[in-house]
Amino acid sequence: MSPNTPDAIDRILEQWRRERPDLDASPMGVFGRIARVYALAQRQLRPLLADYELTPATFDVLANLRRSGAPHRKTAGEIASSSLLSTGGTTFRLDRLERRGLVRRVPATHDKRVILVELTEEGRALIDEVMAAHLKQEASRLAHLSEDQVDNLVTGLRDLERSIVTSY
Repeated sequence: MSPNTPDAIDRILEQWRRERPDLDASPMGVFGRIARVYALAQRQLRPLLADYELTPATFDVLANLRRSGAPHRKTAGEIASSSLLSTGGTTFRLDRLERRGLVRRVPATHDKRVILVELTEEGRALIDEVMAAHLKQEASRLAHLSEDQVDNLVTGLRDLERSIVTSY
């Protein structure tokens, strides 16, 4: 497909220009594409994770713990806040991962009332394997873009996020 070939969002924007020329629908060009890219990426990610009996949510919890560094443990509240999840949703995910032996709950040494969640050796091995496969999949999605295009995309999306955050 040629870079100049109209896509679904271009067609939607053209329809709005025709039907409501008084409106500037151009922001849909950004947000519509972000939504479509996200949906397509999730559609590819889910089968990869299913091969490991993970969901995007359980993958996120394991990745959250793994990237936190040794000893790979956090409270459920810390996991929830750094994953933008509710504590109830986090508890459900932790229960599933604990039943599989991928995480365990341990009392904090400084305060036995505080319960920490930590990766087990099996959990660490699994997330290391899944993360390698995930990053390979993501890199393949970017293969048709130049390094400059990827850099510009990263910069533009970072700027867009900052613009949204500061606008409310």
